[in-house]
Amino acid sequence: MAAVSFANDIAPTLFKYRGQMAWRFDLANYEDVKANAKIIADQITGDPPGMPPPPFDPFPKTFTDAFAAWIANGCPP
Repeated sequence: MAAVSFANDIAPTLFKYRGQMAWRFDLANYEDVKANAKIIADQITGDPPGMPPPPFDPFPKTFTDAFAAWIANGCPP
């Protein structure tokens, strides 16, 4: 998988769920997502996934894999 960055690969997908998570943290904010990356990863890969919330469909595997790669590579901006 090519290098994954927050700006190019993570933020565009998470941005549309920003309103549902505003009470907890800002999904469009790099520092917020980085600080909560493990929690987010657990939520997007859980069985059943806790994010995104119903009635939204779960994230595709391509995104959950990209999110995991982003974390593994030190959460590059």
